Amino acid sequence: MSDTRKNFSIGLQPTQSLAEAGKKVFSYHFHNFLKCEDAVWADENIEALHDMRVATRQMRAAIRIFGQGFTPSALKFLKSGLKKTAHVLGAVRDLDVFIEKFTAYQHEFSPDERAELAPLLEYCQLQRDHARAKLLAYLNSKTYKRFKAGTTIFIKEEGEGIKLIPVNKLIRYQIRHIVSSLIYSYYEALRGYEPFLENASVELLHQLRIDAKHFRYTVENFQEILGRESAMVIAEIKQIQNHLGDLNDAEVACQFLENFLNHWKSYRRELTTAQFKKPTAIARYFKIKSEEREQLLITFPDAWHQFNSTQLRHHLALAIAVL
Repeated sequence: MSDTRKNFSIGLQPTQSLAEAGKKVFSYHFHNFLKCEDAVWADENIEALHDMRVATRQMRAAIRIFGQGFTPSALKFLKSGLKKTAHVLGAVRDLDVFIEKFTAYQHEFSPDERAELAPLLEYCQLQRDHARAKLLAYLNSKTYKRFKAGTTIFIKEEGEGIKLIPVNKLIRYQIRHIVSSLIYSYYEALRGYEPFLENASVELLHQLRIDAKHFRYTVENFQEILGRESAMVIAEIKQIQNHLGDLNDAEVACQFLENFLNHWKSYRRELTTAQFKKPTAIARYFKIKSEEREQLLITFPDAWHQFNSTQLRHHLALAIAVL
């Protein structure tokens, strides 16, 4: 298995304070975030928007992980800006995922059915154009420019937003003394789902997916100072995330399609490709996605059993033991 640490050259040292490490991590992801801007404006590659959204998620995760080292006012500014940015990026990204998967499915339909699917694709594109217009308006706004400027100051100015460490009080502040409890707290949050996973709802598994991301991002952000086994831990988290991610995509698609079919009579008036008859092929696609969602729910216990293993716990313990 390859060592994924080469992907995260953040520059952490075990003796750094939580705040020092937090600024380095935040700076790393903010740099990746800014690198995506031009490509997102150009809209030539949907992966650029995806990467920008991931960087936003990583920064939000960094606030959770390193937040104890910073002042509430600094965190409030960052949380607010990242929340707004994540919202406008997410609206476009969700449609990109739907369109990409929908396009891949079209080969399963006959030529006549593909013609019936055209209104759905047209509707998706109209919705994406609307969401992208909102995204570009935000990226061009004073609010976004203030967020970037304030974040740059937070990262670059020494002491900016950092809580003072009391000199006359014994307190853990070096990351080597804190990392193990941070990582295990996120792992324990995942283990806490165990009693509730039999016949779990889509909503519960969506929350599990979010907590799995928190666990993975925490391990990734500290990977430089962890043992080589951390790469194995990340690979194992990714496997369960992929299953939960596919389930989430299927659920979002089902909700989108159900809304489209329920409002077909009103939507078809806005679509040049729509025919005034029942959209049978679109209803069939809804059935396909519903069956996919059901299959992912049925097979989840096996995916969870594979993830929630003594091997994972062994790898995690060894990764942390080097500290």
